[in-house]
This record gives sequence, C-alpha cells and structure tokens, in this order.
Amino acid sequence: MDAEFGPAAIAIVVGDLDALGELLSADPELALRESSCSHPTLLQLVACEEMNIADPVGAARLLVDAGAETFLPLVAAAGCNSTAIVVFLLDSGTSVDREDVWTPLDEALYWSNRDMAALLVDRGAEVRSLRAAAGLGATELVEGFFENGSLTAEAGPVRSPFPDTVPKEVANDHAAIVDNAFVMAINNGCGETARQLYRRGARVNAKAPGYHWHGTALHAAVWRGDGALVAWLLSVGADPSIRDGLAHSDALGWAAHHGHPELAAQLAAQLSSPIPPAP
Repeated sequence: MDAEFGPAAIAIVVGDLDALGELLSADPELALRESSCSHPTLLQLVACEEMNIADPVGAARLLVDAGAETFLPLVAAAGCNSTAIVVFLLDSGTSVDREDVWTPLDEALYWSNRDMAALLVDRGAEVRSLRAAAGLGATELVEGFFENGSLTAEAGPVRSPFPDTVPKEVANDHAAIVDNAFVMAINNGCGETARQLYRRGARVNAKAPGYHWHGTALHAAVWRGDGALVAWLLSVGADPSIRDGLAHSDALGWAAHHGHPELAAQLAAQLSSPIPPAP
C-alpha cells in the first residue's frame, strides 16, 4: 500500500487497535481513501490477510465504524476464505448481494472456496447466473437457465474478477456463457453439472472467457488434482496439448507444477497417443 497507509497497516497486522484508533481519529478519511498499489483500502487489507492479522475482526470493526466501504472487502474476503471477516461484515449489515455486479458468491466459486459459497448461500446469497448454479453443482437451477433448448436472458452475462478477461463482444454470447459455466463447474469439482452443460453444448476445448489463466476446463481439473474429472474430460475429447494463456503450459505442465505426479503420468500417456474425437 502507499506510504501514507503504513502506520495503520502495521497497527492492523500486529493487533495494536489503540494505535489504529488514534490514527483514524486523527485522520478519519484514512478508512475511506484508496491506495494506488497493493490492497486498495485498509479494510481490503484485513479482508485478504485475515490469517496473518492478530485481531482481524477488531481491526475491521474500527474501520467500519470509521466509515469504510464494506461490499468490495466482503467480495475480497469471500475469495480469500476469510470466514471471520465475512461473518462480521454480514452481521454488520453489508448486503450479501448487489444487482449486476461481481458478487461475494461469484468470488468464492471462482477461487473454489466451496465452504464459503455454502455459507454465503445460507446467509441469503442468490444464485443469479448460470455460472453460479454450475459452480454450486445445482443441477435443477442450471436447468432453469435453459428454455426450449436455449439460454434465458438471466443466464449471463459472463463476468470475472479480472474484467480484461471478458471481451465486450463475448460477454453476452450464449456459447461463451455456457463455456464459462462449464469451466466453473469443473473448477468446483461438480462433475454432474459439467456433464449437464456438456450435453447442452459446452465446448470441451474452449478457452472460456472470464478466467485469468486463459485455459481450458482440463487445466482447471488438473489444478484441482481431480483424476476423475481429468479422465472424463479426456474421454470426451479434451486436448491435453492446449497451452494456457498465462503460463503458456499444457495440462501436463500444470500437473507437474501443481504436484500431481499421477495426473502427469496419465496425461503423458495421453499425449503419446491420438486424442479421441468428441462424441
């Protein structure tokens, strides 16, 4: 963060709430201002670094009382699996949802924080998109986003915590919405909804928009270390030679990097033989 936030950031990390309170009293706008680097606000710092902060809820309470904006920190906390901060912010009155934005539930599912996603749903988060339904493994909700074989208007658009990964021309494209949801299902280990979307036309080798690694569903399954999903994807034509757009690595490289030797062997064998066509 910018140097002006340094004393407050140190007080937050070490749990010196008296010092933090004095800094906020002397400069009430400190809780509202944004940094030009690293964490955008002090409350975002708390939301993302809960595990490394002596008294995260105490620090969050002081910042909220000083007027800190809370929705974006709630989104960040959901992505970082900062359960205590999520519960505190919700208990403090922060809405678990907003219309037409990237939500805490979206963030939790993007980072495959399944327990966090369940907590948010339990606290009233609505399943407003095909990707959220897919990531939750909610087959009936997934089906509800289709009507007469076509997507409903509520299924999309494609959104992401990294907006530059969603070209404007594809955000509302039906094939892109299905592909994005397909990867979200794989990313959360939801094989049934992945199969459901595959039957609905998801393209197994698409580099679905909305993901910072610019890879395929197979990359996501390898990252998870999910041998069953890897085997299924290969059986329906997943191409293990495709390279992602972040590390420029194929699925075998991902398996090696993420410490999945059995998957690496499986993929090496696949790469030595012809890739089967999709049925």
